[in-house]
Amino acid sequence: MKEKKKSKIFMYISIGILFLSIIGSSYAYYQKVIATISVNTITKGLDYYINYAKGADITSGTLTSSSTYTDGLNTSVTFYKKDNTYDIYGHIYLDVTNISSDLGSEQGFKYTVVSGSTVISSGHLQGIVSGISKQLAYNIPLSTASTDYTVYLWLDENEIVNYELEGSTLTASIRCEATMKPINGIYSGGVSFLGELYSPNTTAVNNSTTYNYDTTNNLMEDTQGNIRYYGPSPYNYIYFNCDAYPDTNCELWRIIGVVDGKVKLIRNESIGSYSWDTSASDINSGYGINEWSQADLMKLLNPGYESNTDLNNSGTSITVNNSLYYNSSSGICYAGQSNATKSCNFTSTGIKNDTTRNMIAESTYYLGGGSGTYFYSKGALTMERGTTVVASPSDGITRTTSWTGKIGLMYPSDYSYATDFTKCSQTLSNYNNSTCYTNDWLFNSAYVQWLLTPCTSIVNAAWYVHSDGYVRTNARTDSANTIVVRPVLYLNSVLVIESGSGTESNPYRISA
Repeated sequence: MKEKKKSKIFMYISIGILFLSIIGSSYAYYQKVIATISVNTITKGLDYYINYAKGADITSGTLTSSSTYTDGLNTSVTFYKKDNTYDIYGHIYLDVTNISSDLGSEQGFKYTVVSGSTVISSGHLQGIVSGISKQLAYNIPLSTASTDYTVYLWLDENEIVNYELEGSTLTASIRCEATMKPINGIYSGGVSFLGELYSPNTTAVNNSTTYNYDTTNNLMEDTQGNIRYYGPSPYNYIYFNCDAYPDTNCELWRIIGVVDGKVKLIRNESIGSYSWDTSASDINSGYGINEWSQADLMKLLNPGYESNTDLNNSGTSITVNNSLYYNSSSGICYAGQSNATKSCNFTSTGIKNDTTRNMIAESTYYLGGGSGTYFYSKGALTMERGTTVVASPSDGITRTTSWTGKIGLMYPSDYSYATDFTKCSQTLSNYNNSTCYTNDWLFNSAYVQWLLTPCTSIVNAAWYVHSDGYVRTNARTDSANTIVVRPVLYLNSVLVIESGSGTESNPYRISA
């Protein structure tokens, strides 16, 4: 982690922009720009540097709405790495000091970043507010060749809604950053939020394995370098799945940590009880199949199954579990043995819009399993990423060791690492010990929770967390009335924390 902190180079290019008045036709927009540009390179003790050169200062300019970004306001920066000793990646941000609300809500307000004649990123600036940072481009592989990157801010005449923008203002700056590793996740003040926040100050031992702990921020590092929140009440609440970001009609989610280089979230509350999987009565007695890549619950949570059909227990063809949660829809869901169904409605609890859907990464979920909960945390993490699956299953379905998709469930390791090892020293089967579950923020006494991991000794069983705190492997996958679903996902976008302290009453707020 210390090495990670040393690997960042920051460059700041400040552009002050006084933005926009209307003269004449409703399609004629003019702006005056007052700007200064300065660059500061911080090497943090490293023996390499980024060569850079700023573009021409923007002192004034006129912007007319158009159908192309090339007529927009623009400024550029040239930067490249010194040599090929390291892989280095560039990132460009728009830091907004102040913006008029009418401009910030304008859907035709856009950005485009180009290198030469190649557009490397573009998008809407609708929804930005004063005090936020908007990521414009990231993970640009830098070479030793001098390369210009031009940022355009423009008004798309085909999408402008408000033609009364006279007097609107924007004060902002362009900031560039370079890192030795690609970035992905949540950022605050231009740096990796958890990466910079995590500062170990003690250790904790669990089954002879020593872990670094940051007791100030309730963060710890697992045996594979992932940073996780632990303890009974860490400040890891975050607004997600919003009607509009940062805080319009949002759901409360929680940050598990940075896992496999991505920020991992879990919904604070369940979305209800549904079968992990079920099957026709002549397959595993109708109890389902514990293969997540084909599971009914997977098809409920993820895109691509909108037309999914099956036979119900009466032999009638129905459209069922058809990506309803992902598309915030209502329909029929599986809920019991032998393809039993029930009506379900995710119009208020599903993924609300494309803005949120685009934040969700397509990620690898590991499907290694086990037949007992004698694992400690390290063993659970190794098991999940291992190759042990149901051998020669009687249902004839080949079990896989991983699956790539958008939304899954938490692992046993997520639950086990969430406790405080300075107080809990049990295996997962004994997490009903009060020193474990009372110090585990993922525990909930109100319900039993599905886990992603399959049982390897029973073809129709999956792991779960009991409402008493312990973990077991033998829940029938068709169970639908007693075990709840808490969606888990990884963030795809580089998001910026605008405000909040992470408490339940003041969650972190992110920009879209």
